[in-house]
Amino acid sequence: MSVKKNYLYNLIYQIMVMIVPLLTVPYVSRVLSAKGVGIFAYTSSIAQYFTLLGMLGIGIYGNKMIAMTRDNKKEMSENFFSIYFLQLIVSLGSVLGYLLLVLLAVRSDREIALIQTITLLGTVIDCTWFFSGLEMFKKIVTRNLLIKCLSLVAVFSFVKGPGDLDLYTFIMCLSAFLGQFLMWFYIRNRIVRVKITGRSVRKHVVPVLMYFLPQVAMQVYFVLDKTMIGWLSSKSEVGIYDYADKIQKVAIAAVTSLGTVMLPRMAHTFITGQKDQAKKYIMKSLDFSTLLAVPIMFGLAGIAREFIPWYMGNGFVECATVLILISPTVFFMAWSGVFGSQYLLPLGKMRAYTISLYVGAVVNFLLNLVFIKPYGSIGASIGTLAAELSVTLVQIYFVRNDIQWKQILPKTVLYVGAGAVMYTVVSLIGRSMGVSIITTFVQITAGVLSYTAMILAAEYAGHGGIILEEIRRKRPSYKSNG
Repeated sequence: MSVKKNYLYNLIYQIMVMIVPLLTVPYVSRVLSAKGVGIFAYTSSIAQYFTLLGMLGIGIYGNKMIAMTRDNKKEMSENFFSIYFLQLIVSLGSVLGYLLLVLLAVRSDREIALIQTITLLGTVIDCTWFFSGLEMFKKIVTRNLLIKCLSLVAVFSFVKGPGDLDLYTFIMCLSAFLGQFLMWFYIRNRIVRVKITGRSVRKHVVPVLMYFLPQVAMQVYFVLDKTMIGWLSSKSEVGIYDYADKIQKVAIAAVTSLGTVMLPRMAHTFITGQKDQAKKYIMKSLDFSTLLAVPIMFGLAGIAREFIPWYMGNGFVECATVLILISPTVFFMAWSGVFGSQYLLPLGKMRAYTISLYVGAVVNFLLNLVFIKPYGSIGASIGTLAAELSVTLVQIYFVRNDIQWKQILPKTVLYVGAGAVMYTVVSLIGRSMGVSIITTFVQITAGVLSYTAMILAAEYAGHGGIILEEIRRKRPSYKSNG
């Protein structure tokens, strides 16, 4: 299947993973309040550590191995069974460890924490990486559309007040589990029966651990923020930060989806020796990611103050400041997604990739310690922004000799300039119209039109200059005879 179709399918997939929480935000934020939302986010953050442990680095490693061997059905099947057997052992151990922690150490919100176990059970049967490696994103999208729509209906039908936090948690966790379960109905005809041995399983242990190390770092600055806010501040602050983070993640799905699609394609391209083609993919991907990330970044910052109050209610007004602070991470994650997921990982440069993520994790942890206690969710935003910037800078250092900077930097300056104009337009509209859903609609429409107009005008001017230069070059010269 083409990269364009896979990108569109994965874009839908990434958006659907986040869309249900966003569609329910105006309702849930008012029904459960910031505290209830914070309790869910805090217990979920703890469960996610064990999800990480249960999957090791299998999500990315399995994706890559299936992509590399998909032309040989027997070899691909051997990889699938041996990798999944390893996943089964580790994930079951992770579930047991989480249950022991909750029963022995968790005092408040234990019931909610126990319900989160359902999400961990989804990790045990997770085989999404197999279909990603085959670039079969249509299957993944179909599954999520069905499950997410059902969970959306369930939330509005059954969650009626603060006392229904346990029911809300159950619905969200069960939807994640069912999403993984349904994928097994598609897998039967894609593999053949093969015999696996202890040796075939053990050969994947070291590579999986190599992919696990960067995942630990990613978890530190994707999830640790919420855990540390819960430790050092309050559950309400967790809820404020969590909802700003959800909005930002949905917005960036348009950009990060390309990295998920390109990982198996780049792995297959490199393994078949098509290095020149791989470099073309990288440059096109970087240009496209930047083109999308810049208006998303400026757009989020521009609409935040008028959008948050009507969307979430007055209890989440502080969420606007958090969203503005973390909006530049959209741009940083777009670039690190290209350099990391589409270049360093497919090439097997795990050391460079891991170093970049650990630098980000350390920066995030240290700044969280300094800023969360006095500033709560705003302090965590500072740590997140600094972490993403540091990851991007380190990855730029490692790929500095392989990227055609003279080609990408002028376009980046153009996109940022157009984005700045867009931000000015959107902000002026917000100040003049005030807080309302109509304001947000007008802001988004005006932002899209102004950014697009600026890009098209620059492209037209650039082509016009090229044409004039070509005319001058071809024009015959007449010398005077005196």
